[in-house]
Amino acid sequence: MSDETDKTTSTGDGDVWRLISTLVAGPVVWGGIGYLVDWANDSRIFLPIGLGFGFVLGFYIVYVRHGRG
Repeated sequence: MSDETDKTTSTGDGDVWRLISTLVAGPVVWGGIGYLVDWANDSRIFLPIGLGFGFVLGFYIVYVRHGRG
């Protein structure tokens, strides 16, 4: 017996952890890529670029998923 009221939407703690993990994963992934490019090229510019890009991309993804309403 399925009832429409039994189905709940994803709210609460799950949404908060998903949002936090998205904000953390962007700089970690893109900062790591920047670090590897810096390590391969013996430079120091791509880590900050990767971190900045990761922050911006993380905030953008959170905005698209949760901010538009």
